[in-house]
Amino acid sequence: MVLNEVLRRVLQPFTFKQNPNAESWYYNVLCADGNFRRCKPVLEGWLADCPEYSNLHHLERHVCFWCDCPKNELGDYVPPDEQHPRRDHNLYRTLSDSANSKGADDQLLSCHVHRGFNVFRHIPCIVSDLPQPDLLHTMQIGMLDQLPKWIFHFMKTHERLDKYNEIWLSVPSSHNLTPENKSY
Repeated sequence: MVLNEVLRRVLQPFTFKQNPNAESWYYNVLCADGNFRRCKPVLEGWLADCPEYSNLHHLERHVCFWCDCPKNELGDYVPPDEQHPRRDHNLYRTLSDSANSKGADDQLLSCHVHRGFNVFRHIPCIVSDLPQPDLLHTMQIGMLDQLPKWIFHFMKTHERLDKYNEIWLSVPSSHNLTPENKSY
């Protein structure tokens, strides 16, 4: 609830307006050169992992953020012509705002969505298009975990492992770097 309130205040200029005119999204912004310019703020992606997306958008855990894919089909190949419908955050807003309707609750439950205010349901865009890949986790967990294995295999294949180990062992100690005393 606290996170949603903070986001509501930060994202207030982006909130949904029923019939915005062309000028309603523009603001006079003081630029670094001291001049004012008419600018239109644009919301970019939000970097998060799956549990964070679930919390941010009031979704149950272990469901697809982008579409209404059934839980038992997660990870299955779906041909392009049979894609699941995209999540409709405007519908979720309407259902959550309805006055304790049993039908609305059932529909939210069938979509694995929690009732309640969510700031992302009030932004005039396709919210599921906003997230970008979390590069830190992708690089740290995916690439950097595999890199030493690839290097080792490459050096072994090209008969350079002895030279690699010689360089590995010759790296001097530094501020927070302990010198290696055994081969890679």
